[in-house]
Amino acid sequence: MNVTKEIINDLIPLYAANECSADTRALVDEYLQRNPQQAEELRRVMATSVPQAVPPPKSLDEMRSFREARRRLRRRTWLMAFAIFFSLAPFSFVWTSGRVWWLLRDAPASAVVYAALGVVFWVIYAVDRSRSRSL
Repeated sequence: MNVTKEIINDLIPLYAANECSADTRALVDEYLQRNPQQAEELRRVMATSVPQAVPPPKSLDEMRSFREARRRLRRRTWLMAFAIFFSLAPFSFVWTSGRVWWLLRDAPASAVVYAALGVVFWVIYAVDRSRSRSL
């Protein structure tokens, strides 16, 4: 088999990382002895320092901001969930014993309380959202 420069170039990363077998290392060494120009290029590449691939740790301000944003988003999610629930609760109904029980018709006072709570939660949600947009 004819060992070409492309084959050696494919093996160089394994050779440089010392993760190839003894036979592969011997093959690359033999090729580099026959081609001193490529051997010099490999020495130059191996002597070059590689910058760290690990990103620098995030600052505490970034983490604090991230936690604050996550807390606000979670709060807004709960506010919307309660607003939707209490807005739709007056329209709830139950079918029992062949009769339909509808909250708005059969318990209007409770339906008004639920609707009022829905309005309150929608107002709180809107205020919270507008406040976060101004930040």
